[in-house]
Amino acid sequence: MARQEINIGAAPTGVGGDTPRSASIKINAMTQELFARQAQLGTAATQNVVTASDDFTPGRVAMMGHAGWGAEPIPKQPTDDANELPRVSGLFQFGNGGVNLPNPFVQILQVANSGGYVWQTAKAMLDESIFTRGRRGDGLWSPWRAEINTSVFALGFGQGVTPGELIGLSSAQTASPNKANTGLYSYYNHPDGVPGFGAISVLSQAWGHDPQWRAQLSMAVSGDGIHFRQFSVNPGATAPNWRSILHNGNAISGVFDAGPSGVLPINSGLIERGGTLDNWYFRFAGGLQICQQRFTGYTAGVARNVGWLAGFADTPVAVFHSVYPSVNWDTTARSYGNAGSYFFLSDQTLNNIVTMTAIGRWHA
Repeated sequence: MARQEINIGAAPTGVGGDTPRSASIKINAMTQELFARQAQLGTAATQNVVTASDDFTPGRVAMMGHAGWGAEPIPKQPTDDANELPRVSGLFQFGNGGVNLPNPFVQILQVANSGGYVWQTAKAMLDESIFTRGRRGDGLWSPWRAEINTSVFALGFGQGVTPGELIGLSSAQTASPNKANTGLYSYYNHPDGVPGFGAISVLSQAWGHDPQWRAQLSMAVSGDGIHFRQFSVNPGATAPNWRSILHNGNAISGVFDAGPSGVLPINSGLIERGGTLDNWYFRFAGGLQICQQRFTGYTAGVARNVGWLAGFADTPVAVFHSVYPSVNWDTTARSYGNAGSYFFLSDQTLNNIVTMTAIGRWHA
């Protein structure tokens, strides 16, 4: 009810004011309402109010924003320990590191109950990682367990239907690969995509030790194009240009079907190598193969037949460009090769070092 004013009348005798009876009726009505309200409030009616959001003095009455509820989380310092938070339910923020954290920058939701259990859920501030742990009574904390972290992928479902559209998880979003978290995404004609490639799939990884860092691999949906970059997503940081690591000049797909003229440059893409320092071979995606083999010593009139470390598709150009003499130069040495091996012959018996080199094609 509204407050009832007691008319005290005119000075000095109070003439014209409420009679003692009418004044007492008003007093009784108002005090009756006050005591009824106090009964509804219980002990809170006689308690002090908290003085700050981190005031956990027993018996004090909480207000909006206390313990981080309905306002900013309680800020913690880099020297503060997540193991030693007050055993209360509240929301805490480690914005610049701390002790016993699963991530340097987290907000921790802590729930404490009367049974002595304390549970903590930590949400990373720079990515989507979520961690949980708990303890009972004065026991040890369980290890932080990742519920969602940088190894949980957001799988793309397909190409966007409008320019700049991102498909991630289960719904379409308009976003930039410059801010993509860990996941596999599809972009179509996005301004932050790879220049010259309209439709791309981007595999993005947030580094677990410091989630501001991203490593991204872009794969062209049509055409030969794989690009890479790494950068920071912190405010003010700029994503670098994409670097090409595979294109139609070094692609290895389809090389077995290439004709004699080749759909690829003959020296494109080193795809295989083998051997040792003295005997080795290189194979290139376009069909070029180079072999080099070396031996020491030979006998007059005895042909030496040695198989190439890797066979050729047809007869290569084979030469012995070096016969290093142990005693004298050998002017009678000669050789020839075929697709599988080479032959060396001399009219002298010497302990010379012979190096054979062959250049040809490993596929037509």
